Amino acid sequence: MHRFSQTGVTKILLGAIAPYEDFVSAFGGDFNIVRTDGGRLVQLMHKAACKSTAAERLLQAYGIAMEEVAAFGDDYNDLALLRACGYPVAMGNAVQELKDAAWRVTSSNDEDGVAVMLEQFVRSSSAK
Repeated sequence: MHRFSQTGVTKILLGAIAPYEDFVSAFGGDFNIVRTDGGRLVQLMHKAACKSTAAERLLQAYGIAMEEVAAFGDDYNDLALLRACGYPVAMGNAVQELKDAAWRVTSSNDEDGVAVMLEQFVRSSSAK
């Protein structure tokens, strides 16, 4: 028996073969469903399988509050994480809903936006 058959599935990625709304009406009560990659992919995940839940569990183990954390994102699958953290940062290439939820918007993925924002954090911290 292959090792993968002994583990549970946490995410299913589907090409947008049906309208997103059809997936939400059929499976929205059982799964987290997000559209990504410019609407080309639909992700179906267990309700507990999301970036914000994973971050909260990891941070709790280290005694760090979500309010103390910066998170970076660019697509709908990052929205819950950005809403949960204290310093939500949207990439320049992010979907508009993420930019609207962000504390700051940085440069795009192709322009090293995470590094740009981290440099700004370090500069502002050392100036104090």
